[in-house]
Amino acid sequence: MEKVIGILRFALMREIEGREFYKEKAKKVSSKEIKALLEGLAYMEEDHVKFIENLMKKVENNVEVTLDDAQQAIVRTDFFEGREKSEMVNGSLDQMANDLAILRMAYLIEEDFEKFYKESAEKVSDPEMKKILNLLGTWENGHKKALEEAYEEAKRSYWNQQGFEPLF
Repeated sequence: MEKVIGILRFALMREIEGREFYKEKAKKVSSKEIKALLEGLAYMEEDHVKFIENLMKKVENNVEVTLDDAQQAIVRTDFFEGREKSEMVNGSLDQMANDLAILRMAYLIEEDFEKFYKESAEKVSDPEMKKILNLLGTWENGHKKALEEAYEEAKRSYWNQQGFEPLF
């Protein structure tokens, strides 16, 4: 149990940091689409925070946790589906470069979260907790994919603004 609590405590700190990163960076981007993406991620990270806090309470009180706990959690994984395609990045080249840097940092955060959850799942013995941690990793993978798509779209816009297209 101590190992699980340690994992959840660390996960909670990371999710709070992620939420605060997205809130802060949403105020600093020039693109309304990227702002909406970051605000959506902040909302989802808040759901993760609540979910992990509830898991911690159950584990601390020796209440059995099951995959049903995760499946009942209100965590939107479809937030990015159907997002209207438009010029992802606009504004001056400096603003566009800033937006790209923020998207890249966000992608790396989600990649770290996903890796943490998958590795943690391998370290716990409880089969239900393994499933829950793997599911959390899957949620983070969805965030990562959305950010990767947004980054690629924004990068193309940035290149187009400069009349540049790399050979690769």
